[in-house]
Amino acid sequence: MLDIIRRTGGILRVWARDRCYRLRTRLAQWQRAWRYATNRLSADEAQRIMLDCRDPAGWHPLLVLTVEDTLEQAREDLADHPDLPRLIADGCARVGDKWESYNDDLWEARRWAIGLAEDYAADEGIRFVPLEDGREPAT
Repeated sequence: MLDIIRRTGGILRVWARDRCYRLRTRLAQWQRAWRYATNRLSADEAQRIMLDCRDPAGWHPLLVLTVEDTLEQAREDLADHPDLPRLIADGCARVGDKWESYNDDLWEARRWAIGLAEDYAADEGIRFVPLEDGREPAT
């Protein structure tokens, strides 16, 4: 009899743990949905929504152009500037809308986004300093 009670108790604990996990997951989805609806979504939450939607949408990208990776690559060539992240994000948005991959590398897409960021900076009167230049970056 005691063995049946222990087994039943273990089954109930597993069931309760599973229900709590599912409830927390569902609540997190509703919170992300609310933040999306009210336009207060963080970058991490937006990426989570994209990952949640991949399978239902049938979207399985092999190459992903991200602002963080492109910014990291830009910082290999350019001195850091306060406007660099914003302009790289603008360049990535443009490349993401226009890019057509014909066996091209993700590196090339990032280079294009960095080139666009440099063009946008020039339009705003901002000058990025190449790292090989040796001069101090303009702030």
